[in-house]
Amino acid sequence: MKIINLIIGIACLLGACHSNRMRIEGEIGDIKENKIYLGEITNTYYGLFDPIDSAEIEEGKFTFTVDCAKKQMLFLGFRPGQGGMVFAEAGNLKVKPATVKKGGVVWEVSGSVLNDKYRDFLKACAVVRNDRLLDSLDALFFTARDREDREEMARIKEESMPYYEQAQMAEDQLVRQTVDGNMENPFGIYLYYSKLFGRKDFSTKENIGAEREYQKNFGPEAQQTPYIALMNAQLDRYAGCAIGAVAPEITGRDTLGNPIKLSDFRGKYVIVDFWDSYCHWCREETPWLRKALEAFKGKNFTILGVSDDRKKELWLAAIKEDHSNWDHLLLPPKTDIFTTYCIKGIPHLILVGPDGKILAKEMRHEELTDVPAKFIK
Repeated sequence: MKIINLIIGIACLLGACHSNRMRIEGEIGDIKENKIYLGEITNTYYGLFDPIDSAEIEEGKFTFTVDCAKKQMLFLGFRPGQGGMVFAEAGNLKVKPATVKKGGVVWEVSGSVLNDKYRDFLKACAVVRNDRLLDSLDALFFTARDREDREEMARIKEESMPYYEQAQMAEDQLVRQTVDGNMENPFGIYLYYSKLFGRKDFSTKENIGAEREYQKNFGPEAQQTPYIALMNAQLDRYAGCAIGAVAPEITGRDTLGNPIKLSDFRGKYVIVDFWDSYCHWCREETPWLRKALEAFKGKNFTILGVSDDRKKELWLAAIKEDHSNWDHLLLPPKTDIFTTYCIKGIPHLILVGPDGKILAKEMRHEELTDVPAKFIK
């Protein structure tokens, strides 16, 4: 009897293993490549991935057989930025290119419910965004860029902006509706993670707490995807640099090459300005920072510029050219401080109080004077 139970147990285990297997049989059509990769996506925007497996392409065809216990979106392509996405789901999937554009492939996948949902979303998205119009506007812009016609580029960009804004609003509405209709499955949480989560405001502990509660609404199958863990890890980082948290330490070298750190300014109100010499929008904030420095002169206030410029001479030249006469810190190479502070882009300006706690974030223009005025009496 024990032997029979053991055999049954092994059979069930093997069956469970096979039930998590995904077999992809693919064709590449007119694409000229010899090798294709399947990988976990590490950066959607740049098409970066960690390879899971690779396959040789023979007579335009390839095959993958991999474990897909983790239901997630995978990269299927030829190199970073040259491929598309396929949702991992157990079963036999047939894959071929639906559309091929510069820098990407949209795969047509059959034999998968999750990929059907993704396909339907992409089709609906193209309609509500009016992608044909946007593609034509892109073509006009790139033609002007190829001619190095900056005036024409600026004109096209300005006149096109309302169409892109309208497209983004329409896409956002579609995404929210699609997520609401797929709270129980992995596709819904993937869409939420990739399209909405990263654009939400997590500058306060209250917002972070509300987000953790919201994510409990996703069903059990969605909760088992990697996206919950990824979002929780990011929320933990946001909590470490939220308003009310002690600002994480920042260390580097000043303009004379001496060691300098954020905690050196403990006891003062400090605007921390994350910037770079090549960032036009960052340097546009400099006049506003000078106004703040003048407004709070003698009131225990200062500014600390923080840059990750790779060329010190360009950093020093920008400081001199902009007359940004306050303390500056050049970060060491390969620093992770931008990740620590959850900085999505620069300029990024925060206010730190005398006790080292973050008082405000994402300040711009006149806010650089108005916000500190609420605290400095």
